Order: sequence, then C-alpha cells, then structure tokens
Amino acid sequence: MEDKDCIFCRIVKREIASKIVYENDYTLAFLDIFPISKGHTIVIPKNHYNNIEDIPERELIEVVKTVKLLAKVLHNKLNLEGYNVLQNNFKSAGQVVNHFHFHIIPRKINDSRFRLKIPREQAQEEDLDEIIKYIKN
Repeated sequence: MEDKDCIFCRIVKREIASKIVYENDYTLAFLDIFPISKGHTIVIPKNHYNNIEDIPERELIEVVKTVKLLAKVLHNKLNLEGYNVLQNNFKSAGQVVNHFHFHIIPRKINDSRFRLKIPREQAQEEDLDEIIKYIKN
C-alpha cells in the first residue's frame, strides 16, 4: 500500500533522498530534516497507513520493535541522557505527515527544545466517571 502524494511513501520508494539509519522488510527509519534535537529519528511502516487506527496490529508490532531497537542504539551511541518516543494522530494532535510514524527525540536534562506540559491539577472524580461511561459503552 502506498499513497503517491505521501512524502514518506516517496522516501520508501527512494524518490526523495533521506538519511536512512535502519531498514528491514517492514520498516524504515531516517533522520528528521527538521530535528527537535541531534539524532531525532522517524520510524515508519513501509506500507502507507494514515494513523494508529489504520495500521494492522502485525505491522504495528514490527514498527514498535524497530522503535525499541533504535531507541536503545541512539541512547547508547549518542550518549543520550534520555529520549521521548512520540506518535501523533490527526492534525489537532500535531500530525503533519499523514503516514503513521513514531518520533524518537533525543533529550538532555534541562533542554528547552521540546516540552510536554503535564497539568498539576487533579481531575474531579465525577469527570473521570463520565469519561469511563463513554469508553465502556
């Protein structure tokens, strides 16, 4: 499966040059050309799926295995203090390329290149119960 207009599909077909760091039968990983930090890597399935809702589980497993492998390699080879593994779905969540993918973002303590703000205000019990009703029904 491919989308002829998808930049990541074009990278898989080698129509667009990229700095490939890893490839197997199911996945391709390359350096992000707009990196948040040095070593920022994108991992994709070779087949085209728009988001996590579309990718079959067997291919999702292969992508996650590649993410784990490369996260360990980057951590050790680049002497990282940490890394984020990020996967966005749909525009409102920050997905820019509509081809399922993960970002592995190298981090250093106190860097300011990327921040995820986690609320410090605890949710109300009734709000949590309301969400549970929607999910379980």
